[in-house]
Amino acid sequence: MFKRSTWILLGLAVAALLGYFLLDSFQQLRQQQQAERARLFHFAPDTIARIEIRQQKDSQPEVILLERTPEGEKGSRWRIRQPIQSAALDFPVEQLLNTFSRLTPQLTLEEANDLAAFGLDQPRQQIALFPKEGEPYRLAIGNDNFDGSGFYAQPEGGKVVLLASSQKGSLLPSLLALRDKTLLSFDRAAVNSLQVQLAEAEVVRLQRQEETWQIVEPRVLPADDLNVDRLLSTLSRLQAVEFPAETKAELASYGLEQPSAQLTVELKDGKTLSVALGSEKEGQVYVITSEHPAVATLLTSTADILRADLEELRDHRLARLNPNQVGQVTLELLEERVTLNPLPQEKGSLEVRWENPERPGQVVNLSSLFASLNAARAKEFVPATDPDAQKALAAPDLTLDIAPKPETEQEPLTLSLSSAGLRAYARSSRQPDIAVLDLSTFNSIETEVKRLLEEKGAEEGTPAPTASP
Repeated sequence: MFKRSTWILLGLAVAALLGYFLLDSFQQLRQQQQAERARLFHFAPDTIARIEIRQQKDSQPEVILLERTPEGEKGSRWRIRQPIQSAALDFPVEQLLNTFSRLTPQLTLEEANDLAAFGLDQPRQQIALFPKEGEPYRLAIGNDNFDGSGFYAQPEGGKVVLLASSQKGSLLPSLLALRDKTLLSFDRAAVNSLQVQLAEAEVVRLQRQEETWQIVEPRVLPADDLNVDRLLSTLSRLQAVEFPAETKAELASYGLEQPSAQLTVELKDGKTLSVALGSEKEGQVYVITSEHPAVATLLTSTADILRADLEELRDHRLARLNPNQVGQVTLELLEERVTLNPLPQEKGSLEVRWENPERPGQVVNLSSLFASLNAARAKEFVPATDPDAQKALAAPDLTLDIAPKPETEQEPLTLSLSSAGLRAYARSSRQPDIAVLDLSTFNSIETEVKRLLEEKGAEEGTPAPTASP
């Protein structure tokens, strides 16, 4: 008896729970149907082929006409046909369509005969959506209500309604918000050469060399790959802030007849792209490009990246060493000298080790030395004829000869370093100029060389060398 009653109670509970869920689903479906019936318009956004926005701007009428691009065409799904010819940004257009398709009145005014009271006798804004087939959907937009929480509108042939103010911005995007602001777009990997010409400065020309960049004008110099990549990354997705002029007819007023900077990109297919920067105004810089018909503006911070000079584009690193590509290493501090050869890598190990051929079995780790050399940066460069640098490097405190492994096809590197007061100098076989270093940078490299020579000295029973102060 107990078991039977338990099953009955369990069945009733399941039935009640099932009934609750069915009722809740029915109520949700009913609410959805009511919300669907309450909408002003009933259409699917992807059926719209054309959009027309009319509004008064400073007592002048403005008409924005957008058309959906044919299926299969690359790029944006929408184009602006009026008042300019331009690709449109898909997001604000789709947002407009989605908002329009879901418009639901907060209030319907059944007896609104005086349209002037709602700003609908001569509406300042009107939107029309033209589907691929059938009649257009039209909406006139009037005044805001008394507290600004809503605005009055009227569908063509319909009653005056009050709509939520939060929907107004999506319905009435500006031309600037709608238009594609891309001024230049290309694949950075397809760039063959780059040229930067600053006003009253020498032309700086860079050439791609496999995975790195080389300055070839005004002199042959190693380039700073990070700064070059940052410049190219900015150029390859150059975006306008505003468009003060739709044509390039009048350039003098924007400082573009005599640009402050001109950049030219040559792609591997032979195509050439160009950018010119003009004067600055209120945190923005005027710009024109070969790929856009308008005068645009950039943020000053973006323009500063493009206005890179020779010092920014040249490589300030003292060395670029990959331990796996390094062969024989010779270190000399004063009159102490040691030569180290790489050992075969142990199976399964990524560590590269060296040994002194005069002391077989004496394993040496050069990771710290390479790290110090790769981290070293020149504060500035001085000519090889600089008297202070020549005097300091006449008898170098440190000399490093780093030969690459034959199979790497890398150039050997010779570094001579000396300290002089509060600064230090370095001559590199890869740089035509002499690098000026912080004294702390020199001390870091000297410490690593001393450590390696101390290991050699300890093995031989001789004291480690001490550099002159």
